Amino acid sequence: MSQLSLADIAKGLDSLLDEQMTGQARIAAHLVAAAEGHGLSPSEIIAIFDKIVKKTVLDELWVTDSEGIAYLTTVRGEDGQPIQFKFSEDSESQPQASAFHALLSAEIDSDACITQAAQTREIDWNIFKYVGVSGIDKRRIVQVGNALAFEEQGLLDNSYASPVMTAALAAFGEPELLSSSYTSRVAEVRSVFDAVLSKQMVVQAGLIDAFLSVAERAGWSVAKTNSRLHRIVKTTPISEIEIATTGGQIVLSGSAPYGKLRYLESLQAINVDVMDVVDHPSTAHDENHPSEKTVTVYSPGLTRIVQITTLLDDNSLVSPRFKIPG
Repeated sequence: MSQLSLADIAKGLDSLLDEQMTGQARIAAHLVAAAEGHGLSPSEIIAIFDKIVKKTVLDELWVTDSEGIAYLTTVRGEDGQPIQFKFSEDSESQPQASAFHALLSAEIDSDACITQAAQTREIDWNIFKYVGVSGIDKRRIVQVGNALAFEEQGLLDNSYASPVMTAALAAFGEPELLSSSYTSRVAEVRSVFDAVLSKQMVVQAGLIDAFLSVAERAGWSVAKTNSRLHRIVKTTPISEIEIATTGGQIVLSGSAPYGKLRYLESLQAINVDVMDVVDHPSTAHDENHPSEKTVTVYSPGLTRIVQITTLLDDNSLVSPRFKIPG
């Protein structure tokens, strides 16, 4: 019987999160540039970030100035105020955060990116996974973070740990445990990966929605907004971004000609009174086209639908075409 090692599961999840979190960080970089270009204050931008963190699985956002001082963050201290933190290049004082200091030396608009495996962080010793990118408007660090907690995941049984637990074990260097444990529950693993991917894509949709709101407030033209959406598609795992009315008519696109929204029938399932999500199953149309995953997100009050599609590597556990090697 074909089996997967927990090491393979851990590696697959880490790769999946690297890609999706990179997309989130890049969209956040465009959001910050647009917001500051329109004159929004740090508190106003943090309020936008707070809403995204509250509505999605994203745990943290950190944005620095050119000196590495984080002046935009969703993380707060005991006094309720945004925590004070400066990224240092000293790996002894900051074993985790120092890795991202190099982004401050990247050329503006260079698409520099740093991904990091889950590990303990300096400020509170919790287990977090971070991905950071350079700024598109100035030298800065734009970082997103996800918490990985042992007590929240737990072991499912003696042969298979949840992917998040496995990733945490991998981060703490337990190769013997990972390489000696296997599971034949490939379909279940793929289902978990698919759910993780969907939630990460919803984060991207939330950030894009916030970016569009700022662009509208700033009076951007359709051409200017579309050019940014094209740039996001070009530099992230996202293959398509389509913005449509509730009737399904595409009004903005980062990848495709205008027309009707894909999965138009899914609009019937959207609850227009709340932020709602339609999670479309991963598909593999034929041998000549890659597998893909799409999510559709509705934003109440804005009568706007954001639909995001990402292509899936068939060697990835999340692809419906994935087969265990050997």
